Amino acid sequence: MTERWGDKRVKEENRVVIDVSPWGGKDEGLEINAFTKDISPSGARILTDRVFPLDSTLNLTFYLSRSRQVVRTPGTVKWAKQRDDGLHEIGVQFHHGIPGVLIVLISHLYGKEEAIPTEIMKGQ
Repeated sequence: MTERWGDKRVKEENRVVIDVSPWGGKDEGLEINAFTKDISPSGARILTDRVFPLDSTLNLTFYLSRSRQVVRTPGTVKWAKQRDDGLHEIGVQFHHGIPGVLIVLISHLYGKEEAIPTEIMKGQ
């Protein structure tokens, strides 16, 4: 796959929950289960059964199975394509205003497995 944002992408399947409600919203939103096809510190290719508009911001929770970490971060839909099986692939670019999220992703993708599960969330 061509490196679109300059970071090496790792082919890896992780569970992703897409929350379509605003961050910190009081109303319960719709949570959509999806999976990563590949991931990098700057973004991910996600397989989902839903269509999302280009340039929309999604609230994403990644369950990184190899390092047993949970990462929550917003991301912007940069591209989308429908597959022959009816599912959709979307390219999401992460928002980099959250240094802790970037550190966890780099550690997960390029470091050794962590023994202690951690959880990194926006605003904490």
